[in-house]
Amino acid sequence: MSKKPVIIDCDTGTDDAIAIITALYSPELNIRALTTVAGNVELQYTSRNTLNLVRSLGFDTRVALGAPQPILRKTILHSGNYTHGDTGLGSLVLPDSETSFYEKNAVETIYDEAVKFNGELELIAIGPLTNIAHAIMVHPDLKTKLKKIIFMGGAMYGGNMTTTAEFNIWADPEAAKIVLASGVPLTMVGLDVTLKAALNANDATEIRDIDTKASEIVADILDFMFERHSRGGEDALMHDALAVAVCIDPSLVEMNKYFVDCECSGKYTSGHTFVAVTRIFRDEPNCYVAEKLDLLKFKLWIRKAIANSAK
Repeated sequence: MSKKPVIIDCDTGTDDAIAIITALYSPELNIRALTTVAGNVELQYTSRNTLNLVRSLGFDTRVALGAPQPILRKTILHSGNYTHGDTGLGSLVLPDSETSFYEKNAVETIYDEAVKFNGELELIAIGPLTNIAHAIMVHPDLKTKLKKIIFMGGAMYGGNMTTTAEFNIWADPEAAKIVLASGVPLTMVGLDVTLKAALNANDATEIRDIDTKASEIVADILDFMFERHSRGGEDALMHDALAVAVCIDPSLVEMNKYFVDCECSGKYTSGHTFVAVTRIFRDEPNCYVAEKLDLLKFKLWIRKAIANSAK
C-alpha cells in the first residue's frame, strides 16, 4: 500500500494528542515530521508534549520547533488554560524524553520535505497556521510543491473563541489569510463538523479495553475531557482527530468548494472565516469546506486507528 507523505503541524493539547496517536497508528500515512506551534499553550509546552508523546509510544518521528507567537499580533496565549490544563495535556503526565528536537526548524522542515516529495506532500494543520504561513513567505515556491493542506480551523457559522471565530484561526488570522490566498489546494475541517465529533463514556471504555499504552493515554485524556465537561467546559470533541481522519478518508464528511477568506481587521470579527455560500462575492472557490459528518463512521475509524497500536 502506498502511504501518503504528511507533516502534522500541531499545538499539542488534549485533542491534538489523540489526533497524533491516531495518525501514528494509521498505516495509510507516512509521517515525515511533526512541527510545533504556540496555540493551546505556549510553544515550550506544545513542543515538549509532542516530543514526549511520540517517544513514550516508541516512535522516532522528528519533532521540529516552530513559531512561539503569531505573525503580527502580540501573543495572548498562556498556560493554565481551562480547556487543556496547565501544560496542555489535562491531567496526563508523560515521561520526559531525553531525546532532542530536530535540528531544523518547522519552516525548513516543511520546505525540505515538500521539495523531497515534489508535489505529493500533504500538511495536516491542527493548530494556528503560523508555521505554514511563514513557510510560504520564506519559500514562495512552496505553494507549487504541496499536494494539499488540510486544516482544522474556522467555521461557516459561529465560533468557539468569539461568536464569530474559531480558536486556531482567531489565534493568528493573518497566517490564515496568507494560507487561504496561497493557491495550495485546501480542505477546511471546521466547527461545522468538529462540534459534532464527540466521544462518550462508552467510546472511552471501548478504547481503554484495547489495553495498550496508546489506548490508555487516549482514555485518560477522555476522562479529563468528561470531567471538564461536567464543570461546564467543552465536551470530548475530536476536533483534530477529524482532520487526520479526513486526510485518510474524505468520505467521512460531506464537502463543498467555496471561496474562503479570513477577517483580520474587524474589532469584533477578527479571525472569522468568511465562506461565500452565495456568489454575491464572485471570487473563485479556493477551499473545500466540510459541512456534514458521518459520526458513526468516524467513531469506527478512530477506534480502529487506536486498535492498530495492539498489532
